[in-house]
Amino acid sequence: MRLLPERISVLLLSELLVSFVCFFAAAVYFFGVQGLNRERIVAVGIAALSVVVSCFFNGLYRNLQWKSRVALVLQLCSVFGMVLLLQGVLAYTGGGLQTGRWVMLCGVALNFLVMINWRIAYAALLKKIFPTEPILFLGVDDVVCEIASNVAARPELGFSVAGFLSESPALGTKVAGGGSVVGTIDNLTELVDELKVRRIVAGTEEMRRRLPVEALVGAKRKGIAVEEAGSTYELVCGRVCSRTFRPSQIVFANELAVAPGVMAMQSIYSNILGLVAYICAVPVIAVARLAIRLTSRGPALLSETFAGLNGIPFVASRLRCAEMDNPDKVTAMGRIIRALHMEYLPRVGSVVRGEMSLVGPEPVRVEFAEFLSSTIPIYRQRQTVKPGLTGWTQIQTAETDIPDAIRSVETDLYYTKHMSIALDAYILLHALRSVLPLGEE
Repeated sequence: MRLLPERISVLLLSELLVSFVCFFAAAVYFFGVQGLNRERIVAVGIAALSVVVSCFFNGLYRNLQWKSRVALVLQLCSVFGMVLLLQGVLAYTGGGLQTGRWVMLCGVALNFLVMINWRIAYAALLKKIFPTEPILFLGVDDVVCEIASNVAARPELGFSVAGFLSESPALGTKVAGGGSVVGTIDNLTELVDELKVRRIVAGTEEMRRRLPVEALVGAKRKGIAVEEAGSTYELVCGRVCSRTFRPSQIVFANELAVAPGVMAMQSIYSNILGLVAYICAVPVIAVARLAIRLTSRGPALLSETFAGLNGIPFVASRLRCAEMDNPDKVTAMGRIIRALHMEYLPRVGSVVRGEMSLVGPEPVRVEFAEFLSSTIPIYRQRQTVKPGLTGWTQIQTAETDIPDAIRSVETDLYYTKHMSIALDAYILLHALRSVLPLGEE
């Protein structure tokens, strides 16, 4: 799996370099080359790093599209406001890691102008630097149409829709992702060369019917990737496709299994970080509980039973945000608690007890877990890892607004399949970004 597409990785590294050069130039202007000692160079590096971190938390590395140049300018204003705030914090701590006042102000001004122009130029040069990888779809079923739509919506992935091969609908019919029917399966060999296809994706219907095996083997010999729809769906959508999933993938291949070493490592750092978070959270939870009891009637904490690792039930609590006799009516204190994302803070205690981890599938109440297990055959596979305070599904649904249980399970299974320290770190960073009061992407 690729946490950061190549195009975004290059943008991130290039902006880190650009920021360093801008702050370094400002430092040379004010101190001269001879005045640049080790401490000042380190301070310049920290300032440049803070720009990239601020861009990340402002959502500038989620995709390469923005609504308008005005929107880009406003986002960069937020970025450099955050950079100046971080420099103020460093100056207050007195660690000597901050740059000089005038170096910082001039560096920020120069950085602001350069980054606006660099972002616009990078977007314009993107197709020349990174040519897209055209995908030719065999069939027009729901799965390939969803893949095509996601390809069109996420240009940072580097794919494009070359077209669809199908007997029906007719030639030239628009299908999805801006692509249309360009021929039939019998035309595969000539269309691969004509459209300069780099990837062929076979839909679920075509996988069940006859496939042009000879033509596909010929395409592979030319270096063209040939995949079934489920594999490409996972790459493009960030979810396991339940519509193409086969029981043999669990029974024989064990594709969704989590490596024991990864599970053990996650338990170690979840317990350590959870304990630190719990120590910090205890006084905050105590104040919140007191405020809830003073402003409304009823208990401050509400406890529920959830299905944990391997379906074993456990009890977790949350701060009460609504009236006891009217769960739909949020109290004044409840609005504050939800605005500060504190409602589920008591669940940190479940991390310390080993019932939850920092990252994992969202905890589901026992009765719902039993119902979903009987309805969705692959649901129990998500219970092979501990539920988490945040997770891949939570950050995905926050950005794509996926409503149904099946797609949430698909996203959870993607996490269990690709679970790693790097993925957990990526999820935690995005979870932190989601709770910060920053502008929308």
